[in-house]
Formats: sequence, structure tokens, C-alpha cells
Amino acid sequence: MLTKLSLIDNLSEERLKEILCHCSSQKVGVIGDLALDAYWHADMTRSLLSRETPLFPRPVVQEVYAPGAGANVAQNLKMLGVDSVLVFSVIGDDWRGEILKKEMVNRNINIERILVSPQRTTTTYVKPILMGFNSQQEDARIDFENTELLSSIMEERLLDLVTQQLPGLDALIIVDQLDMNGIITERVRESLNNLAANYSDKYIAVDSRQHIGLFRNIILKPNMLEALASIYSDYDLHTLNREELLETGKNLSQQSNRPVFITLGDEGVLICDKDAHRYLPSAPVTPPLDPVGAGDTFLAALTVALASGATPWEAGTFANLAAAITVEKLNQTGTASPQEILERFGTTQAREKQNEAGA
Repeated sequence: MLTKLSLIDNLSEERLKEILCHCSSQKVGVIGDLALDAYWHADMTRSLLSRETPLFPRPVVQEVYAPGAGANVAQNLKMLGVDSVLVFSVIGDDWRGEILKKEMVNRNINIERILVSPQRTTTTYVKPILMGFNSQQEDARIDFENTELLSSIMEERLLDLVTQQLPGLDALIIVDQLDMNGIITERVRESLNNLAANYSDKYIAVDSRQHIGLFRNIILKPNMLEALASIYSDYDLHTLNREELLETGKNLSQQSNRPVFITLGDEGVLICDKDAHRYLPSAPVTPPLDPVGAGDTFLAALTVALASGATPWEAGTFANLAAAITVEKLNQTGTASPQEILERFGTTQAREKQNEAGA
């Protein structure tokens, strides 16, 4: 039976401060898909009808770039105070890759183990922001994606780098976000499974859109849809039964032999670990909200908390607090700082006490 518990009941302020303190001494690796998030602000009040076509162009007056996907996980780790963040990936030999590396260096992220290949395209999501006189809205996104699989040579070079560095890491985060032609190929995935078995003392966690059920000896962080899809080939979310979701979490935990954290959006997170499970509510948020990057924040916070000695319940609470901060940051791949997390803890604690008093 699923029972929703108070969020703050799972984490004291003292333990929260201890976890944040331990972050500063950690060395964490991130392997997987990187992306560049680009926000192109177009001032439509400057637009004049094109003489060649019956269309109005987008006059870009500002460009804002930020790390996305695995690179966003890395910047979230740095914002949490992690001492050293190493990134393992392959990007394209293009202008987008140069911008991405620059943005990562500006955030003190170690990019020495990012491989560059002329056969790859640096995944980029361009988000045109159309601005009017007193309003703005996001236009259809422009994507740069890879059309071919990662080469066997790049697979081997990437795995060599991870194998060399893993003994010196406290934790490793796997980011398998792309639907097609991503960095976490079948060969890379199986090699990571073997490394996880050989280094059982390391905290290795994964976020995978399509293959979450294929990872072993690794902490899993799927969302509800990804978790259900890994067990049921044809599942209708409209008939969702929370007991079935719980069974899904238990099955995934047994398969991976590690805790499973199923994120449920604004409803919180379901945690399954061996014979125990808990359903933790989300932390309070104030609209308007932007969910972009919230999963990256949750994953980074979860992993670093576990590596800092937190229990699964403490880590889930810590990650919920961090994600609640991110969703309030609009038009950006947001992050959460230690101070922001402490403040959100205080807000959540006050809200829960108020609810208890009114009950």
C-alpha cells in the first residue's frame, strides 16, 4: 500500500547541513549525452516583411547559451559545491561544441576528457524567444542532432577514459537522454554494468529515457512513464494504478540490485529499495513554473547526497528540495545552490507545520 509521508520527516536540518558539507570534498564523474541549450531572443517589433518571401524574419538581439543534458547535470553538481566534476563524452568538431566547452569551463567543469569527433554533431536545442511590445513566447525549437551511431573507435576511447578514472571517483552519473544515436550505446551500457559490479563501493546512478530496465548494479532514476515502459510493452497511463507503479519500482530495484527513484513530477518521488519503499511528496513551489532541467537537478542532487552518506529517503528529500528550486527558474536550465536548498527546507518545514496545525 502506498502511503504519502511528510517530506521533512525524512531529513533533519542538521543532516541536510552535513550532506551539503560533504559535497565540497567529492569527486564526481558524468558520462553520457551532452547538449547545448541556446536561447535566441528575437525582437519582433524590429521585424520587416521579407522582400523574397511573404514571411517576417526573427531579428535576434540576444543570444544566451547554457549547458544542457549531461552538461547540465555537471553544472548542477558544481552549483551544489562538488569539488571536482569530470565529464566523459563525445561532441562534434563544430561551433556549437566550442560554445558548449566554453560554457562548461566558465562553470569550472573539467572538460579534459570530452572527446571531439568530426563524425559527430554537438547536440543543440535552439529555443527562439519571440518578443513583442509587452509579451514574449517561445517559438518552435530548432534541433541539431546526430544521424549516425557512435563509432566503435569512440566507444573504446570513451570507455578507456572512464575505466582509468573510476577508481578515483566517489560517484559516477550516467546520462542516457537521446532517443537516437546517443553516447550510451549497447556496448557502453554493458561495460558500465560490468564496471558497476566491479566497483560496488561507488555510487553509480543513471537517468535513461528508453533503457532504464537494462542497467544492473546501478541506482535508477526513471520518471513514471520510463519506469512503466521498462516493464510493460504497452501501457495506458489513463489506467494508472499506483499499486502497479509500486510493483514496477520493486521489480526494477530487484533487477538492478540498487535503489530506484521514480520521479512523479509535482507529486514527488516513489523510492523502492530492497524490501522497503516510501512515497515522498514534492517540496512547495510558486508558479509560474518551467520543468526544463528539473530531472537533471534531481539526478545530480540525489547522487551527491547518496555519496555523502545519506539514506535513500534522505537523498530523495534532498533531491526534491533541489528540483523545486529549479522549476521556478524560467527560460533556463536552472540549478540549485546550497543556500537555496537550506531556504527551501525552511519554507517546506514551515508549510508542513502550518498544514498540521490546520488539520
